[in-house]
Amino acid sequence: MVGEKSFNKHDRGLFEYILDNIPDSITVVDKDGTVIFFNSTAEQYFAVERKDIIDKDIRTFFPNAILPRVLERKTSFYNIYNSPRENSYVISSAVPLYDKLGNLIGGLARDRDITEIVKLSDLLNKTQTNLLQLEKEYSKMASSGEAYFSKIISNSTNFIQIINLCRNIAKSPLNILLKGESGTGKELFAKAIHYESGRKGKFIPINCSAIPRELFESEIFGYEAGAFTGAKNEGKMGKFEEAEGGTLFLDEIADMPLELQPKLLRILEDGVVTRIGSNKQKKIDVRIISATNKDIRELIAQDKFRMDLYYRLDVFQINIPPLRDRKGDIALLANKFLQEFCMEQGISIVEIPDEVFDIFNQYSWGGNVRELRNVIQRSVVIASQSGKDKIEKEFLPYELQRIKVDEINKIINIDEIVNSDTGLEEYLEKIEKRIIQKTLEESKNNKALAAKSLKIPRATLYYKMDKYGISID
Repeated sequence: MVGEKSFNKHDRGLFEYILDNIPDSITVVDKDGTVIFFNSTAEQYFAVERKDIIDKDIRTFFPNAILPRVLERKTSFYNIYNSPRENSYVISSAVPLYDKLGNLIGGLARDRDITEIVKLSDLLNKTQTNLLQLEKEYSKMASSGEAYFSKIISNSTNFIQIINLCRNIAKSPLNILLKGESGTGKELFAKAIHYESGRKGKFIPINCSAIPRELFESEIFGYEAGAFTGAKNEGKMGKFEEAEGGTLFLDEIADMPLELQPKLLRILEDGVVTRIGSNKQKKIDVRIISATNKDIRELIAQDKFRMDLYYRLDVFQINIPPLRDRKGDIALLANKFLQEFCMEQGISIVEIPDEVFDIFNQYSWGGNVRELRNVIQRSVVIASQSGKDKIEKEFLPYELQRIKVDEINKIINIDEIVNSDTGLEEYLEKIEKRIIQKTLEESKNNKALAAKSLKIPRATLYYKMDKYGISID
């Protein structure tokens, strides 16, 4: 021990006790580099026992140790990043030790282990690299429409066929008419088709029912400076010009003013646009995707829509079914909206119990997917504010709360089977799951008693609970 003659046995024991309880690694060597003290923290840091290293040359265990350099140069080092051995990283400080006459008698090193920090840093760097790669991949997906098509989810065979049809026609130059009720996702389909098409221009949406009639023409076609009172001095580019090389999405096309329909027809026929107040025609390359929730043929019969324009827009028609015709997707969509909204708002994920899904399956969903999303968001907020971990019936809008689900429909919804493609087997499994849940409730979660009531082996009950994700507190 350093200065051993100046220490009695008690002092040395106290000295070693103090150094053993320091949270940093402490190593002391003599002037030849032989280890004469190695505290307990050093043992933990470096996985080397004291009895194995004492009286051994430190370089035998740590070839890159800093202490030999301290002895050689008689110089102190502070906060040096060091890797004394493979996969071990420390911040080291080391000083030479002298006796009262100024003779070098050894050296002391203090090491602070940062191995986990270095590994975490490496992991973070790799994660950042992976995130950058994912961002690049996502950009590729977005440019190919994959990001938007991935948002359109379904368990229905018919609906999946519609999604695939839209993918297949996306790269064609054909104008598309999307028909469907409000809230079915027509704009989402339009965006997905645009980005899948590979067109370099922008996706420009315009709601034909939201623009005042007197401003409609200037919005669509644009205008030159001074074209009318209140016009901008520099003029304005219309939506067709904005969509050059891309897609113009005409939502609620059935509400386009009748007097403007011939002008739109002319653009579709000639491929040129003329701003208000100008005689200059500009050639354009714009694909038209239009959407409506109305029967345009009926409007044609009432002289409210031009037949020739309709046939220009309806080159390829896609009919998007309402949510009530694909009730097998309600649970899928509801859980998707639940997770997205909870993550977005930093709310703990709440549960949608079967009782609520029974109500969802009975409801007609006049607002379709949009209404379902709104109901989920509203219910999650109320559940969170109430300190609940699930959506309860009273959290739903009044029109859903008043729906009464009969006992048969609590087990299975016959209309759901008829109108979906999920098949009988899935619904039989749903019945089985609910019977098991009900039996467990009645047996107060006594699995042995529940298995006996169901007349099945307990192992079978465990298997089915695991299969259906049934857990009990």
